[in-house]
Amino acid sequence: MSQDIQLLEKALTHTTQLLGNVTPEQYGRPTPCDDFDVRALANHLVAGNPYYVILAQGGAPDFSLFAQDHIGGRQPGEVYAEGAKEALAAWQSEGALERQMPLPGGGLGPRLADLHLLEVVLHGWDLATATGQDRAGDPDAVEAAFGTWYGNYPDAIRSQTGMFGPSKAAPGDAPALDRLAAYFGRTV
Repeated sequence: MSQDIQLLEKALTHTTQLLGNVTPEQYGRPTPCDDFDVRALANHLVAGNPYYVILAQGGAPDFSLFAQDHIGGRQPGEVYAEGAKEALAAWQSEGALERQMPLPGGGLGPRLADLHLLEVVLHGWDLATATGQDRAGDPDAVEAAFGTWYGNYPDAIRSQTGMFGPSKAAPGDAPALDRLAAYFGRTV
């Protein structure tokens, strides 16, 4: 198993555990993501796995997946765990780890596997913060996401993608994941 797959597996496992601790009583809580309460964030995380399965297999981005309710009455951690297995299998297919995100203006952006890792790690932090869980993340996955992304996604291009707000300050002694979250617009 490649290091990329191992890191994704660690991140997915950690976020599965976080989602497994979410209760329906927490669904209405706000999250560091302005557009999401806890239930909407959990659903976004769950939808991310089939989204990245399609991309890993060479398909086009299908943003409609994020508008669907993937949780229903089920426990989010259970639904996420199923999707995580499918995503890991998709990333192991020939050429999947080399695929890059097509950019809106043409050309290719970051590796899709790096985006998936960032999504899982960062939204795991969002969920942990909103639900009062330990937000440190899996240390290896956090280190990889931090090394790939921190300082490499300037504010100037964020408005073009609409994916993240401007970076914010974090205490210099803050843990790596808190600094990464602030870098991607979260208030730490």
